[in-house]
Amino acid sequence: MSTHTHAPAAGTPYHRLARTMPHRWWLPPAATLVAVVGWLLLTLNAGFGLGVAASLAGVELGTGDLLFADPLWDNAAWLLMLALLLPAVLLAARLVQRRPVGTLSSVTGRLRWRWLLVCLGVAVAATLLLFGLTTVFTAGSGSGAFESTSAAWVGWPTFLAAAAMLVLLVPLQAAAEEYVFRGWIPQVFGCYLRTPWVGITAGGLLFALSHGLGTPWGFADLVLVGLVLGVLVIRTGGLEAAIALHVVNNLFFFLLSATVVDGLSDTTTNAGDAPWALLAAEAIVLPLYAWVVLRLSHRFRIARTAPDPTRRLAEPAATTA
Repeated sequence: MSTHTHAPAAGTPYHRLARTMPHRWWLPPAATLVAVVGWLLLTLNAGFGLGVAASLAGVELGTGDLLFADPLWDNAAWLLMLALLLPAVLLAARLVQRRPVGTLSSVTGRLRWRWLLVCLGVAVAATLLLFGLTTVFTAGSGSGAFESTSAAWVGWPTFLAAAAMLVLLVPLQAAAEEYVFRGWIPQVFGCYLRTPWVGITAGGLLFALSHGLGTPWGFADLVLVGLVLGVLVIRTGGLEAAIALHVVNNLFFFLLSATVVDGLSDTTTNAGDAPWALLAAEAIVLPLYAWVVLRLSHRFRIARTAPDPTRRLAEPAATTA
């Protein structure tokens, strides 16, 4: 198999980046199959390694949906399994579609780190606002949106161990989901369709379904998140804004759960089981986040389409206020 990769033509929008010169109708489904099989193989190997490590550490296996009886190990295992989606889709893009793996990141063929840092700053503010609004909305409802099975402080040693694991794995897990649902899926549909909306919608629905059928509010919230982030990916030409919000949001609420006893073992913290208050808050915060990000993307002159592949597009510096 040839190791040569084919860059997209100049002016190609994000969702069409997989339609390069070697494209054939069967390549997207074949690449998707390779990505799925690759992910299964990676998770099997990772699971075996975790099982051996857990056995040596004296950690018991779990029952039902739990991989391990210890919630710290169980959460680490699930986060790692999801994080392994990232190398799976990158390898499929490179080996099957024969395109630069960076075309999954953005139209410039790479992850734009300075732009990602800008989006992370906006995402921190958005997540704090989301938490505050949800708390206010649920204050008089009799059931808090962020309740755990216990309100007791877990203690510094336990919290720091959990925080170290979460800081290491949550960004990888959240980014991997964005590469799949806001990157891979829209680009698969983009190989056949000029409109990005089919891919955005399919990615949003599959993103919600991947969290399970919980409450109607939780499902609607996840669909809303998927659609708004999908639009941002197309409008900014890359995954940075979507990754930023997903990482900060997941990390904040995971760390919040880790502060109390049994917080990480509480099965009600799944996003698919979210209450109406979170959807109401999200309906306010998400449009604000999108508006700020789009304004900043114009200020920072963020590329929305692929540059001329014969020359490297330098990332522009921010304009002064």
